[in-house]
Amino acid sequence: MADRRKDHKGRTLKVGESQRKDLSYQYRYTDVLGKRHTIYSWRLLPSDKTPAGKKDDKSLREKESEIELMLSQGMTGLGTEFTLNEMFEFYISNKKHKGRKLTENTIRNYTAMYSKHVSDSILGNMKISDIRKINITYFYEQLQEKDISYGTISFYHKLLSSVFNMAIDNELIRNNPTKRALETVEGTHQKREALTRKQQEGLLSYLYKHDRDIYRKVAFLIGTMCRVSEFAGLTWEDIDMKNRIITIDHQLQYKKIGGDNFDFHITSTKNTHTRKIPMTDDVYDVLSELHKYYFILRKDYCVDGKKDFLFYSKSGNLLNITSFNYELKKAVEKYNETAEYKIGKISAHTLRHTGCTRDAEDGMDIKVLQYIMGHSNTQITNNVYNHVNEERAASEVVNVAERRRNRA
Repeated sequence: MADRRKDHKGRTLKVGESQRKDLSYQYRYTDVLGKRHTIYSWRLLPSDKTPAGKKDDKSLREKESEIELMLSQGMTGLGTEFTLNEMFEFYISNKKHKGRKLTENTIRNYTAMYSKHVSDSILGNMKISDIRKINITYFYEQLQEKDISYGTISFYHKLLSSVFNMAIDNELIRNNPTKRALETVEGTHQKREALTRKQQEGLLSYLYKHDRDIYRKVAFLIGTMCRVSEFAGLTWEDIDMKNRIITIDHQLQYKKIGGDNFDFHITSTKNTHTRKIPMTDDVYDVLSELHKYYFILRKDYCVDGKKDFLFYSKSGNLLNITSFNYELKKAVEKYNETAEYKIGKISAHTLRHTGCTRDAEDGMDIKVLQYIMGHSNTQITNNVYNHVNEERAASEVVNVAERRRNRA
């Protein structure tokens, strides 16, 4: 066995202890969050004298005893050591949902959003034990001054709340400073509304006549309820026209690859599940038309081995959510100029929501709807499935009356 280290007085030092060239002592340890720490003292034992001209302080062994006590109490008190940024890194690395770690896409999205407004802020660099509700509300108010939407601020609220909850679970802090902090922020959370049947019919009819490219995209997204990243990544290998089946097992992501550079990459779907979606007649017609013009419309893109993509932007590039939402917004603006049933704010998710709502209104089994949507559980699907508007309510009343007459 190797000899244990000793100090200049010949005293044996414990594991983690050492003596520096200036004869001061240091102790290194790793906390349960995996963070390395070093503490210092001019004295090893309480009985040692502090060298002349040096600041009097607790001995190294006294400090070690305090650390051992905090660690034995489940890290109580160690929150003073960690900033919000460090706690966020721990959260991202260790957060689990139903026993599974966060997906790469979720981690990437959370990190991008956090880095955008939190990491370089005063809040991000504060120790979590020093953060109070007033600091959180001030951060939200700063976001509002930057014209950040209420919905985005709500996202930060949920994320920060989860980070602080993990700190509480690990006994780093006692209270969550985000509690009721969002109440001070003005604004109302806008629900993602589906298009009504009349809006849907009017938009599709207009696009079919005036912009066939965006018509195919809109009709496909409503008919399949794909996420836009899944839709953007579809290739002809994923299409079985004979059996009318669309296989969704990947998505196309436009993400940062270093510095300020972005590029396209193929990743697994959000829940890493493969879905086989049957084609509606409208979707089949869209794909038949696309296939008819395959050699005219196709582009020579290859991303991580995937090629022969179905859909492209107006400029002929691969699609991402920003470019598609811009195309959709411009198309709706044109539609609204002459439309009887005008459409407000719209996005790719509105189309996904619309498809789900139509199928729910027409009585599709919720488990089937969950599968097609790619939701991890029916609770998420229920938020759409149980969406009720005036049109659906009137329809249901008529249906109930009809069923009663049939039983009579």
